[in-house]
Amino acid sequence: MPHESRTPPPNAATITMAAVLAGAVMIAIVGTFLPGWVGLTGGPAVALQLVFYAIAAIDVAVAFWLRARLRKIQSSRGGGTVQRE
Repeated sequence: MPHESRTPPPNAATITMAAVLAGAVMIAIVGTFLPGWVGLTGGPAVALQLVFYAIAAIDVAVAFWLRARLRKIQSSRGGGTVQRE
C-alpha cells in the first residue's frame, strides 16, 4: 500500500526528543573527559571541550525542532480515523 499516509504515534515527539537529548548528554560527557584521555592541557583542551559542548547545544536545538515538527504533523492530521476506499 504505497499511497497510504502514516501518522506518527502520539508519543513519537517525546520519544524522539528524549533520544536526541540523551545523545547530546553523551556528547557533552565525552567532550568533558576526552582532553584528559588524550593528554591535552591548556588552550587546546579547552577548545576541544568547547567544540563538543557546541555540538551538544546544536543537538539540543535539533531535538526541540524535531519535536515541534512532529507535533505539527500530528495536529494537522486530525483525529486519526481510518478511512477506507
